[in-house]
Amino acid sequence: MPRSSAVIPLEPAGRSVATRRRILAAAAAALVEGQGMFEIGDVAKRAGVSVGLSYHHFGSKAGLIATVVEDYYDRFEAAVMDVNPKPGADWGERERLRTERMVAFHYGETLAPVILTRLSREPEVAAVEAARIDRHIALAARNIRLAQERGEIPAELDAPLLGAMILGGLRQAIGQALAAPKRPAQARLVDQLWAFIAGTARFRDARRSKAGKKG
Repeated sequence: MPRSSAVIPLEPAGRSVATRRRILAAAAAALVEGQGMFEIGDVAKRAGVSVGLSYHHFGSKAGLIATVVEDYYDRFEAAVMDVNPKPGADWGERERLRTERMVAFHYGETLAPVILTRLSREPEVAAVEAARIDRHIALAARNIRLAQERGEIPAELDAPLLGAMILGGLRQAIGQALAAPKRPAQARLVDQLWAFIAGTARFRDARRSKAGKKG
């Protein structure tokens, strides 16, 4: 559908923000219901706004989809990537908890199967994801370097490469779990993912090593 050329009256700032959020929520619901597909007219109807107002806020259907994905990753980063699950803990304990948070987030997000398995090849989504993945790898690399400084991960491992390997593996595995006819139990999935992370990083659990020496 071409962008509307009608003049859209400006809304007060507070109402404009509320309208934008309502359209985003409607688009997310439509994407889930349509398994990654929707029409702007349906979104506008769900949000209780005109089609023209939807275009006014997001510019195009592609712009609306990209914003839904941006919003999804904002929430993912706030819940998983940008928090320290247990300050003061060693790398293994902390990252095990982060893995639990990651699985819980994806299992609780109705958009997760759509974004990870159906929308990821769409150009507007791929551009958003490329920027977010770069940021996530940088965060993971910084995290890994700190663990290397403490002797928890071998210093010879390339931190950005290791971060990319782990994050890529997690994404694929979680995508498979979400797409399965019967999802594995969260606890079981966390166990399997953590075994992969610890093995790939060659994590050295200092507490177990000390306990072994005492025995």
